[in-house]
Amino acid sequence: MSSKIRIKRICAQCQQDFVAKTTVTKFCGIDCNRKYYKAVSKAQKINQSELETLGFKQTLRSMVVEKDFLSVAEAAIMIGCSKAAIYKMIKLERLKAANFLGHLIRIRRQDILEMFDSPSPIPIDVVKKIQEVSLPDTRKKLDSADFYGIDELMLLFNKSRTAIYTAFARARISKIKIGKEVYFEKDASNKLLKKYQEPRQSDLEKERLNNQKLSEQSLNASQCYSIDECVKIFGKDRSLLYGIFNRRLVPKIRDGHNVLLSKKAIDRLYKTFKKEGKI
Repeated sequence: MSSKIRIKRICAQCQQDFVAKTTVTKFCGIDCNRKYYKAVSKAQKINQSELETLGFKQTLRSMVVEKDFLSVAEAAIMIGCSKAAIYKMIKLERLKAANFLGHLIRIRRQDILEMFDSPSPIPIDVVKKIQEVSLPDTRKKLDSADFYGIDELMLLFNKSRTAIYTAFARARISKIKIGKEVYFEKDASNKLLKKYQEPRQSDLEKERLNNQKLSEQSLNASQCYSIDECVKIFGKDRSLLYGIFNRRLVPKIRDGHNVLLSKKAIDRLYKTFKKEGKI
């Protein structure tokens, strides 16, 4: 005998409303049921794996503590720092180490423990820097005075966070980092913004402008190539070359029926074409 109960419930997987026939139904269908229990099983496996990893780390740390002679990696685990920090301490002679066969470095556990008995004092300038950064009003001063935050720059430049970091690194604009926040100098940022807002000239426009300046100078036949010489230089058809030269406003003069073109402009155009692989 089928149940006559009809209850509105919300599916525990897809969060959609459905009509249930029992008071304990959690899912709108078998697909949501499978997805839910797969997700639960996956989460349980991940938690189990993390617990095993944590237990392995604790076992490794206890093994390290029991050893009298440690490798660089084991010393880093014992102190809780990177291997690079251990190498730096060895280089600065703050930590004693023995080098066997040129590549086998071993450190006494006792030497590490003795470092904590007589730690080196923190330099005064580092203490001042820490105090300045930890001041509660430092962030307000940076926000309103001579620095932009990264969020402000994203709005000003209309670019992503990654693009901002890349552009400012290329421009070598100095920055200050406080916690996770990064601030850039306002004056340098404004100069870079002005540069980005300036209309960029295309290569063709630059070439036309250079040729216009060149055409203002007097030109004679000895400073020019004939169109036949240009055909030999570029290896292109005469009519095609006329179109290229006219688009670029190459300075020219007439000698009867012959057209003579400026050597400076032609040589510059030849170098450009060769660089771009058009010749």
